[in-house]
Amino acid sequence: MTDGQENRLEAGRESAGTLGPTGSARSMEPLRSSGTTDPEGRTGVGQRSVLEVEHLVKQYPGADVPVLNDISFRIPKGKVFVVLGPSGSGKSTLLRTIAGLEPIQGGRILLDGRTVESGDASKGVRAPRGNRVSGTRSTDLRTRIGMVFQSYDLFPNKTVLDNVTMAPVLVQKRSRDEARKEALELLDRVGLADRKDAWPNELSGGQRQRVAICRALILHPEIMLFDEVTAALDPEMVREVLQVILELADQGLTMMIVTHEMAFARGIADHIVLLDRGSLVEESDDPERFFTDPATERARQFLSTFTYERRRGDGVGEQAHQAGQGNV
Repeated sequence: MTDGQENRLEAGRESAGTLGPTGSARSMEPLRSSGTTDPEGRTGVGQRSVLEVEHLVKQYPGADVPVLNDISFRIPKGKVFVVLGPSGSGKSTLLRTIAGLEPIQGGRILLDGRTVESGDASKGVRAPRGNRVSGTRSTDLRTRIGMVFQSYDLFPNKTVLDNVTMAPVLVQKRSRDEARKEALELLDRVGLADRKDAWPNELSGGQRQRVAICRALILHPEIMLFDEVTAALDPEMVREVLQVILELADQGLTMMIVTHEMAFARGIADHIVLLDRGSLVEESDDPERFFTDPATERARQFLSTFTYERRRGDGVGEQAHQAGQGNV
């Protein structure tokens, strides 16, 4: 880890407990933004957008309310877009719709200005099924959006090297020699070249997650989606995975990250949004301001959950402080 990467993590960790005032009411406030937006509230205006999401709606059949409701944002090339929010707010579902794993019932998703997914607007938010644009989710377009899950999802009957080379050979029809050469380079970059012949069950959780990152990168995606990739890891393994993501950010890879690691989010984000009950309730292109002086009461409430203080004499023991830690 370089000094700059170390400083980004440490700066986030040291100041993660410095929050704005908190309140008690659980109110849903209108979206506020300190960034540059267009008249429709989308961010990233004036820069080339790799990914655009316009008025996205996701609703499951029979559900009374949508899981995602009128979500709009843009992610400029080379930027790191971090999504925060409580469990059940729709963060993982948002990533899955962008990756093409879930159909949408409203709005559209664009990659480099080209629509890759469109909702069935004629049936409104209660439409039972998404309407995919015919022919636009080609194999090429699908591989241009990479995704890494918290559960690794490696093939247990394949070696590390085979896990990484399978998709470029079978899906992109690249030669085995070319795929093997690039896979070895990627594994070397994440410190796993010596484990190329190992089986997934012989690796630690952090190592398996780094293999999963290599497996996504070898497809040359234009944007990478990370869905709480440290959630299933022991604390000591978290840092080695976050270091890889920091290095990718320093190399200019466009990324969208869902995480509960507050210090990491603060250190890596170019833009932060808070998702709650399927809606964007706050966004900021100034991470420091978001963490120290959030614009909404809901954001102050969310951030306050990462700081605990126990009073002596109340039967629960000494002070416990969990600012900056993930998985709360």
